[in-house]
Amino acid sequence: MTAQDALKRALRDLLGSAARGHGYKGSAPTWRKSTSGDWAIVTVQSSSWSSAESLRCVVNLAFAPEPWLRWEKENLGAGMPKSVSESLGLYRERLHPEGTPQGTDGWWDVSDDDSARRAVADMNTHMERAGWPVLDAMFSREAMLARLHDGDLGMIRRSNFEVYFARAEALLLMDGGPSEALESRLNYALDNVMPTQRERAERFDAWVRTEAAKS
Repeated sequence: MTAQDALKRALRDLLGSAARGHGYKGSAPTWRKSTSGDWAIVTVQSSSWSSAESLRCVVNLAFAPEPWLRWEKENLGAGMPKSVSESLGLYRERLHPEGTPQGTDGWWDVSDDDSARRAVADMNTHMERAGWPVLDAMFSREAMLARLHDGDLGMIRRSNFEVYFARAEALLLMDGGPSEALESRLNYALDNVMPTQRERAERFDAWVRTEAAKS
């Protein structure tokens, strides 16, 4: 049995079962859950340097609210993927093996059936603590806005991406119609954009205002 086969079987038996229990659909290595156009994605990524004898893997989480995906479709056009992938997430996070030092990108090691089951059992533990409940909470628009206010989108932090956060908040506010809060976020995003991205920023601003006017 290759390392890939061992991991696939352990994911099917352990993580896949947990995913279904939390309302997710799919099969190893990716599961998805959707409500009202919002999508939560869980995927187990294997290193491109893996071999039949040994592989390294990590759990990637993502959450993509419907308004965010609506803009991505407008922005990407024909380049928009047919299925919602982890890379489309507004929120993106990565779970690491137990004992991974803070700030280190640790991966699980799999070489056979036993190591695969140990790795996936550890994944399950992390998912129950910092995976399923975190993703499920984001289906609440209020909770998602609170996360934005806290500056926490997983691996993306507001301290380094202020304009990104302002745009994200504007997208989550726009279906409520024009408002002072929406105006504030749009103005901030436009006033602080890099000169090289001005054209795209103006297109975003105009699109959000048009969408808000429909509400």
